[in-house]
Amino acid sequence: YKAKHPRSDPIPPVAAALAKEARLLCFDEMQITDIADAMIIKRLFTILLDLGVVIVTTANRPPCGFYEGGIIRSIFLPFIDTLRERMMVFEMGGTHDYRRDGSLAPTSDSAAASLPSYLCPSTDPSSRVILEQWMVSKGAGEARSETIPVAMGRSLHVERANDSCGWFSFNELCKQPLGAADYIAIADRFDMIIVEDVPQLGGHTYNEARRFVTLIDALYEARTKLIIAAEVPRDDLFVGFDASVETHDGDEEIAIEGVLDKESFVIGEGGSSSSSSTTLIRTQNGEME
Repeated sequence: YKAKHPRSDPIPPVAAALAKEARLLCFDEMQITDIADAMIIKRLFTILLDLGVVIVTTANRPPCGFYEGGIIRSIFLPFIDTLRERMMVFEMGGTHDYRRDGSLAPTSDSAAASLPSYLCPSTDPSSRVILEQWMVSKGAGEARSETIPVAMGRSLHVERANDSCGWFSFNELCKQPLGAADYIAIADRFDMIIVEDVPQLGGHTYNEARRFVTLIDALYEARTKLIIAAEVPRDDLFVGFDASVETHDGDEEIAIEGVLDKESFVIGEGGSSSSSSTTLIRTQNGEME
């Protein structure tokens, strides 16, 4: 619409088109991360509700927490009141993690099925041998480099891949300016990926940790198998945080070094489709920072 009508407001006609197409709209993992999102969602939802569309959405925080800490949030607050007045809010307070009910389909190769999928330490020669065995188990086609397409006309280079498996270093995936779109493209392309040289993640590697969480979310949603070779055991991967969290714009949490003298660890919230899924720091006594 905007390409054909560059000077006009696209939200009312887009909302009308959506209302004409569907009387029920479902949104998963609703997040509002910047002022542009806030203003678009505010107007879009208001028009859709006025047109009689039923909206169902999930989120990791109640409406009062949307765009918390965002710049000029005051102009967004009336929309929160609209959500409370016109939508029913249910808190899903259960402790059951339904993601653990299913599992990835086992590999058809019986030899590979017995191989560990989390290897430590990554520098151990035996870890490399097992990674090679995993690669061969998905070895349809010769190992090669390739470039895979990413949304918005971008592309991502994969140094080593075969028809079903991509092999990456942690730095290639998480020390580069990549986001959810890149990880979704990887998950769509491969049935399995290998990530080697994963370090222990702390407050000093907050951005890398957040990208890693987003990557895992994307692979989980696509049911892409993940093989990891890390420097530390799995239970120690997200420990040793010397950090706190400050919110500056929307859902963006920033780790600040050197302000806590107590051990902390990371928990992740949000789904794979989110480019900025919420990752918080929780201290050992359970307090959220």
